[in-house]
Amino acid sequence: MKKLYKISLLVIVSLVLNIVPVYASTNTKERSEQDYLVADWVKVTESNKYNILSTPAVDATEKVYDFADLFTDTEEQQLYTEIRKYIDNHNMDLAVVTINNNNKTPEEYSDDFYDYNDFDQKGGVLFLIDMYNREIYMSTTGSAIKMYNDYRVNQALDMVYKYMSDKRYYNGVQEYISIISNYAYDGIPNNSDHKKSNTLSRDIFMSIAIGLLITIIVVNILIHKNKMVRKATTAKEYLDIDSVNIENIGEIIISSNTVRKRIEHDTYSGSSTHSGSSGSSHGGGGHGF
Repeated sequence: MKKLYKISLLVIVSLVLNIVPVYASTNTKERSEQDYLVADWVKVTESNKYNILSTPAVDATEKVYDFADLFTDTEEQQLYTEIRKYIDNHNMDLAVVTINNNNKTPEEYSDDFYDYNDFDQKGGVLFLIDMYNREIYMSTTGSAIKMYNDYRVNQALDMVYKYMSDKRYYNGVQEYISIISNYAYDGIPNNSDHKKSNTLSRDIFMSIAIGLLITIIVVNILIHKNKMVRKATTAKEYLDIDSVNIENIGEIIISSNTVRKRIEHDTYSGSSTHSGSSGSSHGGGGHGF
């Protein structure tokens, strides 16, 4: 009877493991010089061989890789769901990675993890929480480089790094996904605002110049029409003494306060890029926490 109970229990556990979907994984495969486990487009060279072998090989469909164990199972599941919505809505890939150890820079780790795990090279983003270096990093690839220019990258990181400082990692990643999703809905930034600014400055300058020219012409006409019959030789001749009443007035400045407030604008800026060890181009940036 006990044997039958154990067999039944094993069957139930096996069914549960096969039915319940996995939303996050820390499982990795072993890379070797016999099998680097990279996509066909990656060219293995002596210069990038170490980068490949030191990059965890994961299933690129899982999207959340919580190696630092910052999320609960429920949080991992919810993040996976939100990431899938982002991918479906914006046609760009997205992965979230957390780590406790890092023998590379956050930039190198992010770029290598994206390139050597077969994420979509046409466009995508990787968000790294590096607990070792205490830095968050956003790596962009393909169409995401244009979508998230330097300004947008910096704004996104500025708005979420405090969550990391407060150890609210799940909330921070949720906010991050929301921010980059809203930017994606806005579309690829262009320099239209920059051009409008230059046009406005030019229009203001022209208006001032024309107004000044008209003023000079009018003043000269009035001067010529109102020439004095006799030239005045002293200042008193211009002054009607009976019409002047001079009083001594004193003013004391009690205090002077100046309030300055920084106003943020989504102004035009380009996207800084660099090449990863794979040779692929990436944009992005980081922020300490």
